[in-house]
Amino acid sequence: VVIANINSPVQSVIGGATAAVDEAITKFTVEGFQAVKIPVSHAFHTKIVAPASIPLRDVIARMNINAPNMAIIANVTGELYPTTRNEIIDILASQVASPVQFVKSMKTLYDQGARVFIEIGPKRVLNALAADNLKDRKGITLLSTNHPRKGGKASFNEALCGLFAA
Repeated sequence: VVIANINSPVQSVIGGATAAVDEAITKFTVEGFQAVKIPVSHAFHTKIVAPASIPLRDVIARMNINAPNMAIIANVTGELYPTTRNEIIDILASQVASPVQFVKSMKTLYDQGARVFIEIGPKRVLNALAADNLKDRKGITLLSTNHPRKGGKASFNEALCGLFAA
């Protein structure tokens, strides 16, 4: 097993062969760590899926890829995306088999001046991770557009109000 996602100071995701992941979960649990198996179709962000990077790169290379017009953080490095076409294609192709650097991505966003973070998705998982990653930072606003208990419409309107207030 390897670390597939470095999500926060208190949460990481491991990936690997099923038996190895099961064994690691057992060992973590015995040592007193919380460990939960996440049902996924493949061991993404590990070398197990690295062969997929080659055909993925071929598909991406056929697309109209340009340098970003705004700052975008690559989850492979946690840094700003490169600016040349080939570097962008390389990084996009490699991300399927590379660990997600969410902690570093959040630090880079903060260092670039981001203070308002909006999660657009079905739940608030990234909001919780962002709160962990930015807990020692001042002036942070975390918003989500779909709180499961409030519903999509109310959550979206609340996020718009929060964005306006920020």
